[in-house]
Amino acid sequence: MITLWYKPGQTLQGLIASGKGRSVAVFIAAIFGVVQVWPAFAAQGSARPGLLLLGAFVGVAGLYLFSWLLRNFSRWFGGGAELVDVRTALGWGLLPWAGLFGLLLVLVTATSGDARQMFPLFFAAIVYGFVILLSCLAVALRLSLMKAFFCLILTFLVSIFPLTFVMQLFFGVPGPEAP
Repeated sequence: MITLWYKPGQTLQGLIASGKGRSVAVFIAAIFGVVQVWPAFAAQGSARPGLLLLGAFVGVAGLYLFSWLLRNFSRWFGGGAELVDVRTALGWGLLPWAGLFGLLLVLVTATSGDARQMFPLFFAAIVYGFVILLSCLAVALRLSLMKAFFCLILTFLVSIFPLTFVMQLFFGVPGPEAP
């Protein structure tokens, strides 16, 4: 879907109206999760192939969790969305970031870990990816861009602390050191 890059709102409206793109959204979320854990996998070599599977699972679980939270919080702002539409929007909205982080991994690997000269390009791409994500969510949530932004921020703030606690509890991620 090339039109996602220059007409994200209209593209998502078409996907929602036709009922297509739902399984692709889940696949994009799985790929996004794999891209996020790839550096840890590459550092440990092929000794832990289950790490990639865990990344895909966390990507899909995150898609479902954040879609549910976004749909519920959007009601506070006057939105009226179907859960499947929010999932589709969030999955497709992650496509630019999944591609961007994948490209960043390739560039960091090719330049032996020094890709600082690419910072301005990647910063612009992250901002543009965020705009695409917001446009997709605004269409699915039936909100303005500003209300979709506030809904996304609220969802992030509400979910970050419990998710951090769960990560520490189950995966032993160290917390702050006591003085």
